Amino acid sequence: MLSTWACATVPNTVNPYFEMPPEHMLKAERELFALALQQQKNNKLDSSIDLWKRFLTNNPRSFRGYNNLGMAHYTNDQLSPAISAFETGLALEPIDSKIKNNLKRTLRFQVTLLRENKDYDAAIHFLKRITELSVEPEREKVALEIETLEDRIFEQVKRSNTLEDYEVFVARYPNSPKNSDEARRQIARMKPQQSPMGEMPNMEESSPSTPPDMRLEPFVPESMETPKSSMPDTVISEETIEIVAEPKMGSEEKTSEFPEGEPSMDPEPVVMDEPPAKEMEQEMAAKPKMAEEKSEMKKQPEPVKKAAVKPTKKVKITTKTTPLRVRSDPSSKAEVIAQLPTATIVPMLQETGQWYQIEYMPGKKGWISKRYSKLVN
Repeated sequence: MLSTWACATVPNTVNPYFEMPPEHMLKAERELFALALQQQKNNKLDSSIDLWKRFLTNNPRSFRGYNNLGMAHYTNDQLSPAISAFETGLALEPIDSKIKNNLKRTLRFQVTLLRENKDYDAAIHFLKRITELSVEPEREKVALEIETLEDRIFEQVKRSNTLEDYEVFVARYPNSPKNSDEARRQIARMKPQQSPMGEMPNMEESSPSTPPDMRLEPFVPESMETPKSSMPDTVISEETIEIVAEPKMGSEEKTSEFPEGEPSMDPEPVVMDEPPAKEMEQEMAAKPKMAEEKSEMKKQPEPVKKAAVKPTKKVKITTKTTPLRVRSDPSSKAEVIAQLPTATIVPMLQETGQWYQIEYMPGKKGWISKRYSKLVN
């Protein structure tokens, strides 16, 4: 069956064999080369394979011999030995198009058999080798075929719906469009939530009356500022600080007895050394000064607002071969609104999670995945 398929896939105008050995070979080796090729063309494949192996034992650097041996295995339904022989011949003569085409043809047929058997992982392995041997636009077609097989593999993973299968998929295909991101979300959902502070008790702030030996000092992060034990009994934040007028001599006791703003509760008249009018005059003179100082304190902490200037950032598309999809929202399920070729550099407006918002055209904005792009200067 394979030999029939091989004949059908090889154009009549293309000769997959090397007909003649190098002229510098010994006569015996040239005769052995001719005999092995004659047996091969007469479809005596087992005999031909044995003769080619004898020839290569004496001539281990003959890329012509390895190519013809590969064709003998290929016609004899032995794809793995054929691929090995072609790879050896191509390593000896990397620019030879005949060996390269024979290898690609054999790999392609191997992929066909593996897809029929639903062995998509192995099929992708051989497709990646075909990509290395190909040029554009054939490379792009092979990349789309790989994406299709990755989708089928991920469908199998979703049917099993186990943490292990999702992790194996991400390890094998970390950059599979859409599938890898969804697999990572499923892994995060299935794994138990582990917070670095989850084991710690919810501690309240230590009050001034708490003894130092009762505070849980080992659990205090090192990045905290001054510990409670070194702070004064009454902590006053900057927002509550107010500047009051300094009391005059002779009135210190009264000021300390009644804080500012607290009315005196004593209804009894107080005999004062100075007339009430003079004290009221002092209070009236102090109030504008207090108001002015409070106003200055409120103004000082506020920095002068400047017009925000956004730094210009750019991102570069880092996909290997296929264009990167631009979506309307930062989600792999959002509508695809454009595609950017690999190595394209576009302005980056903002970032959210694993997404960049970019301007792919003047006035046109969209979102791309961080995994297939990177920030550039």
